[in-house]
Amino acid sequence: MTPEEKPAIRLNFLDLAACFARAFLLQAVWNFERYLSYGFSFALMPVLKKIYPAAEDRSQALIRHLEYFNTHPYMASFVLGAVIRMEEEKQNQPRNKQKQKEEEISALKVGMMGPIAAMGDNLFWATIRPYCGLIAVTLVLSHAFQVPGHYWIIPLLFLVVYNIAHVGLRFTGFWQGYRQSDQVVLALRKYGFQEAIRGLKLASILLLGVLIVFVNLSELEKEVGLFILKLAFFTALVGLFTFLLHRKISPSQLFYAVVLIALVLAFWPDLSAPPVIPLGVAGQ
Repeated sequence: MTPEEKPAIRLNFLDLAACFARAFLLQAVWNFERYLSYGFSFALMPVLKKIYPAAEDRSQALIRHLEYFNTHPYMASFVLGAVIRMEEEKQNQPRNKQKQKEEEISALKVGMMGPIAAMGDNLFWATIRPYCGLIAVTLVLSHAFQVPGHYWIIPLLFLVVYNIAHVGLRFTGFWQGYRQSDQVVLALRKYGFQEAIRGLKLASILLLGVLIVFVNLSELEKEVGLFILKLAFFTALVGLFTFLLHRKISPSQLFYAVVLIALVLAFWPDLSAPPVIPLGVAGQ
């Protein structure tokens, strides 16, 4: 039977589900030489076994996917789904066109890994995770859970909210990648990740303002002027650091500066107060 006459290979739900489940172990064999390539190949194995029944063909496919690959582990599902669909399309093509499809698969991986890595870092590490952390801290300080000994609910809530976003995007990316194949780049534009990032950062700022109120609630009840002064100082500090970030100052330098300022403000009364001499020592 010639390649043109061979029956078309069709992946089923179980094949795709096995690959999606393995994608959670994408970083299990992370290394400094090829980064996520081993994990990516491991996730592809259920599909490669079905698409390439011959051991030699499967080995050649694995060698192709063991090339350097590095991106955000959550956003990699967009690439994984697209690659699975393209491998399926490749095997259903005549032999003389399969080499070109292999080059397209490699080009897709190389072209997408950088942009989606930057997008994933900004969306998850710089936006969603801090936002969920702020929600958890605000719930603690606002005494939203009044039952003593049950504060474990708040970290659990943090994990639930964060992983709804995390797993939801993994699944959506995997499914859209498989549906769109090499057109997955166009599908990424319709999700509005940049708008979501801006909205969540604005919500984080508002939530941070609420958090300041809860932290200083006792002083607000006693002395409103002191609270307003603290709020003005905090606002000026945020504005200063935002300006410095736009001036290309290193974020790590700003982080250490914030820690230093916080330590000085926390210990300033003790540093400026005269030493206290115990009465017993003074009498001697």
